[in-house]
Amino acid sequence: MGKTAIITGGGRGIGRAITLALAQKKFKVVVTYVTRRDCCEQTATDVRNLGCEALVVQADVTKRESVHQLISTATEKFGTVEVLVNNAGILQQKPFNTINDEDWDTMLATNLKSVFLCSQEIMPVMVRQGGGSIINISSSGGQLGGMLAVHYAVSKAGVISLTRSLARVGAPDGIRVNCVTPGLIETEMSQKEIHSEIGQQKIGKEIPLRRAGQVEEVATAVAFLASDEASYITGQSINVNGGLYMG
Repeated sequence: MGKTAIITGGGRGIGRAITLALAQKKFKVVVTYVTRRDCCEQTATDVRNLGCEALVVQADVTKRESVHQLISTATEKFGTVEVLVNNAGILQQKPFNTINDEDWDTMLATNLKSVFLCSQEIMPVMVRQGGGSIINISSSGGQLGGMLAVHYAVSKAGVISLTRSLARVGAPDGIRVNCVTPGLIETEMSQKEIHSEIGQQKIGKEIPLRRAGQVEEVATAVAFLASDEASYITGQSINVNGGLYMG
């Protein structure tokens, strides 16, 4: 029997690429969405065309009850969940002095609280089955800071810190926790930035490889961390950023 992976926000962008990369490794996949079921269903169809099982679940990963139901649905369907990819996230760019309380709370809930909730709910399952792998998607913004997305940068920095803490918590039970930190990656969410003056300057002057990354390049790193080949790796942040941040 193949292993099972849950990918939050796995229907499009980086999440879709991760879902397909894991399916190519013969994982059964559980893909979550909030509103865009059509994207998830198409991704699930593509997974099935690869000969793997796929389950689409609506889940608000900022709400514990919804996360609990997600984990229950996944385990009822597939029995075990060996891998959790905390990918769901949002980006909002606006000057710091215009960020309001709702902006801040929504950003932290979606990008950071969701990782806390999903990890806390899945860990007892992984303990019972003798181990597992949690992979969190952060961002180079969490390492560098961001003038036009301060609340985003803070949320993603929190993901990196949470990853390190959970790696220590999970290690005695065979649970590995790692982080992938993409830089400027070509997705629907990043198109505005890539084609802006600031984005072009970043590509031309700040990224040594002089290009934006592709979603498949992020997915490859996630698939490696999910595999047995990464069995001695935990608490790490794998940078997929063309050299934008070296650390």
